Amino acid sequence: MLAIAVAVGALCVTGCSGGPESTIAPAAQGSPGAPADARASLEAQLGFPPKPDAQTAQAYLADLRAIDPALVAGDPESLVNRGRDQCRDLKARPEKEWAKVAGQRFSTPQAPQGVGEATATRIIQVVRTRLCPTF
Repeated sequence: MLAIAVAVGALCVTGCSGGPESTIAPAAQGSPGAPADARASLEAQLGFPPKPDAQTAQAYLADLRAIDPALVAGDPESLVNRGRDQCRDLKARPEKEWAKVAGQRFSTPQAPQGVGEATATRIIQVVRTRLCPTF
């Protein structure tokens, strides 16, 4: 918990400082990658996998489309984030809850309350293969 507080504090300092009196290292001042690096570090500490590169994200979306084209009707970035959320749940929740949570997280216009267990199980396979193979 302390590590999370320190990371959040560092993120605030990085995002809020930068004037002439700043104590941030000169290499980090004005560096567009510094806040993103801090965010990625914080996300990793919280159990999220790294954001996928464009090719991996496209393969993930194609695999979801193969399950049900309606799964990819929404915003692609949102769908990738749902997958990353599911990855975190693979680490944090008991396996018996995975399909239920995935079923609720992934919905379609035909299933606005979430997809069924069989579809959710296939989604989990795609998520593990494309977004978090080491989880």
